[in-house]
Amino acid sequence: MKYFIVTGASKGLGEATVRQLLKKGHHLICIARNENETLKEEARLAGAEITMLQEDLSKSERVTGIVQYVLAKIEEENRMEEIYFINNAGMVDPIKPAGSADGVLMTKAVHLNLLTPMLFTNEFIRLTEAWDCKKMIVNISSGAANNPMYGWNTYCSTKAGLDMFTKSVGLEQKEASHPTTILAFSPGVMDTDMQGVIRASDKEDFSAVNKFQHYYQSGELRSPGFVAEKMLDLILTKDVDNGRIYDIKEFI
Repeated sequence: MKYFIVTGASKGLGEATVRQLLKKGHHLICIARNENETLKEEARLAGAEITMLQEDLSKSERVTGIVQYVLAKIEEENRMEEIYFINNAGMVDPIKPAGSADGVLMTKAVHLNLLTPMLFTNEFIRLTEAWDCKKMIVNISSGAANNPMYGWNTYCSTKAGLDMFTKSVGLEQKEASHPTTILAFSPGVMDTDMQGVIRASDKEDFSAVNKFQHYYQSGELRSPGFVAEKMLDLILTKDVDNGRIYDIKEFI
């Protein structure tokens, strides 16, 4: 059995990823604030197994318990051949220059975008250290990790931190007896709800808003389905480097 744990699975890239993985022999464990009833029905028709957990992952104090619960269930079933953990959940708010941002939103973003994936990874590696099967963690990155943008100080910082965490853990896992492969995947600009939030920003808060509005108007946004296809082809069929940051531009 192949297990796929996907956060932010109810919409956007997470939903598209789950949809493409709905096959016999796959068990999807979807973690999101809301359940997706359509995916449940599609899983039933496809003969895939699906479990949905409703959780707010910006509440990082719950993360360790979630991983423990999920991995205990997987170990109990004793059918694992491969396990993939896709850290997709994220938020772009607050879109404000420093000095104007809401501190509560900043804290929530740091928890969801950075601390939660770090805690998930730490607990996953600890609990599966002795598991002799294919194990992979995929962190969803962003071009914002390398390109500072006016108004995106929190988002850029969390994605840069996630990239460095990925590189560091990849280095550590090269020394492990039963290593977990970890990588980050930068999907580029996608036609998702997050892009809608970006386009609705005030120019005084986000100076590049016109550029992102142009992406949408000119049809330059990639569909989540297209991005999911490229990402899954990479992690399921290619030999990947532990700790590497991949960009979708390498595959199109």
